[in-house]
Amino acid sequence: MRDEELKGALAFIGISILAGLFLFGFLIVTVILILLGLLLFLGFYLYVRLKPWREKRHPPKELESQEDYWR
Repeated sequence: MRDEELKGALAFIGISILAGLFLFGFLIVTVILILLGLLLFLGFYLYVRLKPWREKRHPPKELESQEDYWR
């Protein structure tokens, strides 16, 4: 009787640990995906906001003579 109770307790603890790791793994993956989404959104937002600023600060050079093409 004692052995059956011990085996049952060990099985319950093992299944509980596996379930916890399984759930924790899904939570970690969810958090990582949310953070990646936020990072991509922030990067795209900064790109869209800073592109006009950079073009205004550094306008493209207008090529006038043949020498401008070879520098």
